[in-house]
Amino acid sequence: MSNEERQHLIESVVAQYRELLQQRLAREPRTLDEIEQTVEEIGRAMEDELERRLLERKAHPEVPADNQAACPRCGRWGRYRRTEERQLVTQHGEHTLARRRYYCRRCHQGFVPLDRELGLDRGETSQQVRLWVAEIAPRVAIGEGNGLLARLTGVQLGASTFERIAVHVGTALRQAELAAAQQHQAGHPPPVQRKPRRIYVSVDGIFAPLRDPWKKDGSLGELHCRPGECKTAEVYEAKVGPKGDEGVAWRAYTATFAEAATFGPLVGTLAHRAGHHFAQEVIFLADGQAYNGTLAARQFPTAVQIVDFQHAMAHLFAAAHAFFGEEKAVVEPWVEARKAELLDDRVAAVVQALAALTPRTDEQRETQARESGYFSHNAERMRYKTFLKHGYQIATGVMEAACKQVVHQRLDQVGMHWRPETAEAIVALRAAVLSSAPPDLRPYCRMTC
Repeated sequence: MSNEERQHLIESVVAQYRELLQQRLAREPRTLDEIEQTVEEIGRAMEDELERRLLERKAHPEVPADNQAACPRCGRWGRYRRTEERQLVTQHGEHTLARRRYYCRRCHQGFVPLDRELGLDRGETSQQVRLWVAEIAPRVAIGEGNGLLARLTGVQLGASTFERIAVHVGTALRQAELAAAQQHQAGHPPPVQRKPRRIYVSVDGIFAPLRDPWKKDGSLGELHCRPGECKTAEVYEAKVGPKGDEGVAWRAYTATFAEAATFGPLVGTLAHRAGHHFAQEVIFLADGQAYNGTLAARQFPTAVQIVDFQHAMAHLFAAAHAFFGEEKAVVEPWVEARKAELLDDRVAAVVQALAALTPRTDEQRETQARESGYFSHNAERMRYKTFLKHGYQIATGVMEAACKQVVHQRLDQVGMHWRPETAEAIVALRAAVLSSAPPDLRPYCRMTC
């Protein structure tokens, strides 16, 4: 654009802006709401107009006399074939862009120089619109999300377009996380965000409804749903209270429906970013499932491992009900006595009390063996008196809340059922945006050709 052309454009837009101001301000807005609405309408109209004019200038450049353009792949000249229209949605409005398509005989492919010049990809929306979708989609349902986008920004997208963008960004984010985890396991860790004094790593699982391949028109048969486990992790720093750690001061989440072999490296990389190598103390807090111990041993070998106290209590109640039925007068005193032993670092006494029970059925014998093994195996992780003395949290209330917030509140509401790939993309986004330091999602918004 020459100086003369630029000046002409500026004068033309200013003249139109002046005319619009005169029209809209003919009746002076009185209230704050009226002033705000008037300014918004004027701003949107001028933003749309200026963007339209700038795009038109790009779409109608001086046509080469020989109707040729350099191929971006091989550099040879391609011949003009036709002019095509393309619809674009930006934060300022919808535009129809006319572009000249050329064909390279050497590469046997067509190309559009204007798309390359504008940095366009195969998507119909700008990066800012996709970023808005990526922020909204993990927080509210798709049908509600596109309506919310329209009300807040004026951008109108169909539900299918809204969902397609969300799934694309979430999938790209998850692929980047998996690649970072693979690099981390290979000895190339990502940058560290924090350097905490004490850090907690907690994991758990929660189920959400996944569906087999299905279409609304019934062409693929009836709808079949199944519960899919979403493995969830929270890495956090706790607030220091008068009696020890309480609540959460800073957190980072990850969650996936993938297998355990994928989940472990994701957790390890998340913790690395959160600075667990710099922490003086790393606390791995989870239930007593064998896999959790394996994950801790592989990813956090020096961590203090703690079995969630409430899970331990649930095992005591399971044993008591198996032997004493529903008699509260017997069950509650027995459980309270075992609870006191646990809180006094006397897990051996709990094991002895279980061994002292007299089984009369095969079910009781199985329960006795299972629960005795549970407490014996996890004895080192159940030193609750010692843990509390050091100020550690001993219950996974924070983690249970994380499962509800990250997964249940978005993926397991009434009437919901998910394609596995959509669920994985949305939960990746939700875990990211709900973390205390959400990642920049813009790198994942590009839709490559």
